[in-house]
Amino acid sequence: MTAAKSRSFSTRLSLNILLVVSILFIVALAVVAVSSHILMSQEAHKSASNILDANIAKVEQTLNSVEVNVKNASWMVENQTVTDDFCYDVTRNLVEKNPFIVGSTIAFDSSYRADHKFFSPYSYRDEATGAIIQKRLGEEGVASFDSEWYRVPMETGQPHWSEPYFDEGGGEVMMSTYSFPLKDARGRVYAVVTADIALTWIDSLMKSIHPYNNTHAVLVSRQGHYLMKGNSKVDLSKQTVRTTAEFVKDARVSDIADSMLAGKRGSMRYNNRGQVAFTVYGPLSNGWSMGITCQYRDVLERTSKMHMVLILVGLFGLMVMFIICYRTIRHLTQPLTEFAVSALNMAKGNFSAHLPEIKSQDEMLRLHDSFEYMQKSINTYISELRATTTANERMESELNIARKIQLGMLPTNFPQSKRVKLHALLNPAKEVGGDLYDFQMKEDSLYFAVGDVSGKGVPAALVMAITRAACRFFAGMGLTMDKVAYQLNNSVADGNDANMFATLFLARIDLKTYKMSFCNAGHNPIIVIPPDGAPYFYKAIPNLAVGLFADFSYQLETLDLQPGTKLLVYTDGVSEAETSSKELFGDDRLLAVASTPEFQQMEPKEMVEHVYSSIRHFAGNNEQNDDVTILAITL
Repeated sequence: MTAAKSRSFSTRLSLNILLVVSILFIVALAVVAVSSHILMSQEAHKSASNILDANIAKVEQTLNSVEVNVKNASWMVENQTVTDDFCYDVTRNLVEKNPFIVGSTIAFDSSYRADHKFFSPYSYRDEATGAIIQKRLGEEGVASFDSEWYRVPMETGQPHWSEPYFDEGGGEVMMSTYSFPLKDARGRVYAVVTADIALTWIDSLMKSIHPYNNTHAVLVSRQGHYLMKGNSKVDLSKQTVRTTAEFVKDARVSDIADSMLAGKRGSMRYNNRGQVAFTVYGPLSNGWSMGITCQYRDVLERTSKMHMVLILVGLFGLMVMFIICYRTIRHLTQPLTEFAVSALNMAKGNFSAHLPEIKSQDEMLRLHDSFEYMQKSINTYISELRATTTANERMESELNIARKIQLGMLPTNFPQSKRVKLHALLNPAKEVGGDLYDFQMKEDSLYFAVGDVSGKGVPAALVMAITRAACRFFAGMGLTMDKVAYQLNNSVADGNDANMFATLFLARIDLKTYKMSFCNAGHNPIIVIPPDGAPYFYKAIPNLAVGLFADFSYQLETLDLQPGTKLLVYTDGVSEAETSSKELFGDDRLLAVASTPEFQQMEPKEMVEHVYSSIRHFAGNNEQNDDVTILAITL
């Protein structure tokens, strides 16, 4: 019964492995197929581009030779006395010297010379006999003023390749004409020298471009006319690239036509009535454009045999793998069952569960050793975790007590008399912090202090407690604020091996005269809100923070206030509150908050709460990164 269950499990596991491997094989085959298709397509594009460049070079080589011959002949005409025989010799020489030139003429402007009015001597090669025939073209004014090969260079003064046309009355073949204008000393065109090339050699060249079965190549003029005839089914000489695009009914074919007519180079894929194809195209220097179109079915046909071989090999490999997996897994399942029982006991909390004995020196022995090591590690980890949890709970409890003690040290009996009203808030960034505030009423004077100890946490809290106690002690001695700062500085600096320091704002307000004497020991400027004026920052003398250097001489300052004046004293946790993008609240925003009419009518408690809510709203969900202390006074 056990053996039967083992074989059933082996079969299921083998089938699952076979399924996974089959999926991986299918994915890999798909990746290979896609990759091979992409590679073959890229190679086809590259091959077609190379063939395109080579054939463009062939055509341009021929056209360049025609242009050079015509330019040389034009130089001869410009530098010789023009006679009938001379013109016929020049045109005949052009036809004889260049096998691609089937005809040539020199067409003069009607106003050039009276004896050459409408004179257009023409030499051409007879296709049947190969003989050079000479004659004059057209009737008076017809050849000179109506033909594109004459009209365009005469108007523009630039060389020009004409659109393909049938030379009726001349060479009697489909041709294109290259015209080179002749100019007199004033720069006026008085004649053109031409060379006609038959388009039959272009048709043969395009048909010779055949990298794949259904490949076809075209050469088009500036206006999109085909410079070739095509095959027996489609006569391209009567079409343009735009009519072809309308026939295919694919917007991308129209894009190809536009790009070719614009003289651009590129390649584009399109769908021609269910057959996906691509076209590579590029311009010639004379404004013509050549394109080669290939169908993807021809390009990808070469990969089909390779895919079939991969499928057969993969199926055979899957069968062999299934047999091997089945036999191996069946042999391994027996000790795995015992390990499963041990693992179940460990999952229930018995981390000393019995492990099966393994005698073989293979992966099963390593699995046994791993289980044994895991048992020991878990037991050790649980013991350490219990000790760490106990210590953390004790530390957290002590920090909470320390927080309560620290906040309990701060005075909360805020004065709310007619002469003075005061309120303060301290919110540490951690359980305990290094900010402090203190105040006391003594006779007709209000003593108050706001400070910020460097750093955060327990060390800063200890320095804060010492500083507050010393501050209250020295202020109780009746010392002026600069002397209090002096004594505090020496007390904190003495034995300050940790190099901690504190910024302090120490002040005394005479509630009879409303005169404030104060000392700023490296602290933030305070905001003064007069009863009849705009709030402003009072930037005190930048004395040194206490605790840095002993025996520093602090300077005392005084400020005459008026009844109704409001004061706002704070630590840098307010101005340096920041968003998640590290943007600071800043002094400008704080002054803007204090400048609102609503703020100037608030009581001290409302002022403190409004400033704190403003910085928390600004910071958003960003965690408070520094202790915040705010103290507000209304006289």
